[in-house]
Amino acid sequence: MNAKTSFVWVVLSLGLVLLPLSQAKDKDDVHMTYPSKVEGSKSKEREKLFSPWMPFAEFSAHTVAMQRKGEQIIYFEYDGGKSRGIYTSKLKLKGPCSHFSYTNEKDMDAQLNSVAKTGLQPAFIVCNASGAYTMLMVSPEDMDAVRAELNALGVGLPKLR
Repeated sequence: MNAKTSFVWVVLSLGLVLLPLSQAKDKDDVHMTYPSKVEGSKSKEREKLFSPWMPFAEFSAHTVAMQRKGEQIIYFEYDGGKSRGIYTSKLKLKGPCSHFSYTNEKDMDAQLNSVAKTGLQPAFIVCNASGAYTMLMVSPEDMDAVRAELNALGVGLPKLR
């Protein structure tokens, strides 16, 4: 066997060893298959509960202020650089939560994976008519209480793989 042939075998052998490792990493990633279904029949009920539309930075500050008053964000929408949310005083979360908005699925999926590795789970992921995504991530111990509120609002669970 000459040196060139030996080199090819080494490269192929490394590829066969490393390929399963890269596939295992991808296998551990979480990906959204379908966003949460938002029932149109409950849109009037949700509409009454929303805060006014505001620029996202203002919305984030508003959410912090609402949390200080004992109001937890439960659902929100993003469109054209503005957001609005629904808050509830019925929930007292035991663990952390995070809310995010993204203008495309690739960035949303990357954030979903990043935050899921910290142990948080998506309570909802919604894609609006313009293609923007919003999601609320909560700790597993809070998921049942958060989902009860979201079910009452007609917001389903996202389907993940």
